[in-house]
Amino acid sequence: MTAPTFDSLFRRYSGTLQRFLIRRGATSDVAADLTQEAFLRLMRAAPPEGVRHQEAYLFRIAGNLSLDRHRREASSGTVPLSPGAGDLTRDPAPAAEEALLSREALEVLRRAIAELPPRGREIFRMHKFEGLSYAEIADRLGIAKNTVMVHMVRSLAHCKRRLDAYRQAGEPGGDR
Repeated sequence: MTAPTFDSLFRRYSGTLQRFLIRRGATSDVAADLTQEAFLRLMRAAPPEGVRHQEAYLFRIAGNLSLDRHRREASSGTVPLSPGAGDLTRDPAPAAEEALLSREALEVLRRAIAELPPRGREIFRMHKFEGLSYAEIADRLGIAKNTVMVHMVRSLAHCKRRLDAYRQAGEPGGDR
């Protein structure tokens, strides 16, 4: 799928998709995140041209993401632990190898963020590090909320590609 086609698809359906998710119980911020994820999955569809009904595909993805989120939330509270029970089962300090891999992955992510175009980097920082909503970012920068979302989708996709390449290089048979 070419970038203009993806952008026009995003502009056309992102608001409707967010409202759909809100009707299914998501907050507006969660709906925005799930919308991004749905579009990322559409971008990764191989080949994108093979998706005949992209709108239906997007709504199916979003519905599944919403259902998965509800299941995670429901299952996360089903086994209450007494205070301190986790202290008996696991050492809270990560193993040395885990700590090293986490630092390496963090450095890969830092470099990926630095590679973003200036506007994308600024929007990414404002949302992920300052905790601003898309609407707040749009107001601060004087741009449309959908434009903020497009920048975030592209930025997240870029960071994910970099982290995936790093992880793939670390697998057996990889180059790392």
